[in-house]
Amino acid sequence: MKKLFVVLAVLFAGCGAEETSGEYLRIAGGGITFNYRYSQATMVLVARAMRPLPEGGSVEAIFDIPGEATRESVRRPVIAGKLTYKMESKYLSRIKKGVPLKVTLRALDKAGVVLDTKETSFTSDVDQDTLPSKPLVDPSKPNYIPQLENL
Repeated sequence: MKKLFVVLAVLFAGCGAEETSGEYLRIAGGGITFNYRYSQATMVLVARAMRPLPEGGSVEAIFDIPGEATRESVRRPVIAGKLTYKMESKYLSRIKKGVPLKVTLRALDKAGVVLDTKETSFTSDVDQDTLPSKPLVDPSKPNYIPQLENL
């Protein structure tokens, strides 16, 4: 019986312990999204905190912008206990089928020092010019009334 208590004590000793080494973030998901309703495309990245992030720090996603040499940076402040962070790019245009767009995920401390970096890329399976160029509904009208001239 004593052995059972010792084994249980050892097992429970590890419960609730926070990871204090290793990677800060992991890419949990994301991709290129196209909202047909409003005819808008964005890139989305979902980050998962693998261990507590430093107080006052931030999580940053840096997105490639199709057809441009510049990249867009999106930052979210670290919130104690928060496990996931969703970052979304500005509305994109000129997305081409099969052309990868790189996304960089970074964990930053209060001073802006990079603590962890991950990279991935997203690829569209359609050209943006094959999708509706105008919104299919008028967002200013209730109940998403279709704009038949755009269908």
